[in-house]
Amino acid sequence: GSSGSSGTRVKLNYLDQIAKFWEIQGSSLKIPNVERKILDLYSLSKIVIEEGGYEAICKDRRWARVAQRLHYPPGKNIGSLLRSHYERIIYPYEMFQSGA
Repeated sequence: GSSGSSGTRVKLNYLDQIAKFWEIQGSSLKIPNVERKILDLYSLSKIVIEEGGYEAICKDRRWARVAQRLHYPPGKNIGSLLRSHYERIIYPYEMFQSGA
């Protein structure tokens, strides 16, 4: 493989897993658009983990920082949008993964 392909594989694997999870729940995964770009669920989940996890980010109101790290333009309240997408799509999956 070429350099950087492992990252892509990990990402595709993640999307595959999360899609399967939602299939089991009886609904299909619809990846939302944010700022006319497909939301990168994998990077979002990774950044949330790096920033200390969902609860910590909510407590410290750091969703704007998460949006920044995903290279969204500042000052558009994208943080709260990311939060609701995360809550709806990724959080249940993360809970399932951690065996909660």
